[in-house]
Amino acid sequence: MKMSYFLKKHQFTFLLILTTILLKVSCDSVCDLKTLIMEIKQDLEDNRILDCLREIEPLHITEETEEQRNLRLAAQWDSSCAFEASDKWLDRLMKTFGINYLVDSVGERVAKDFDNQADLCEIVRYLR
Repeated sequence: MKMSYFLKKHQFTFLLILTTILLKVSCDSVCDLKTLIMEIKQDLEDNRILDCLREIEPLHITEETEEQRNLRLAAQWDSSCAFEASDKWLDRLMKTFGINYLVDSVGERVAKDFDNQADLCEIVRYLR
């Protein structure tokens, strides 16, 4: 599925999630739709996987080119959309949108969210 199609298809959902965050949740982070879309695009451009990582270590198998390094660093979730929410907040958001479980970067169900991954990205990954 092309990224632009995915973003267009789910743009309303992203907007609804962000509105819910702003109206129902008190947090220090302000994630706007433009920033969220930028983070998703950069994450996918790195390795075509929405891995949601805040810090991505370079691969030790091969030497990284400058382009690979730039893609890896850009793919790190480091904006206002990269927050780690409280369990109560995440549970409320999942209940609001009827999400029963989260998935990892390859689509497998997981028992709970990952501490090293942006929670909002994990929600988006489920919707994908």
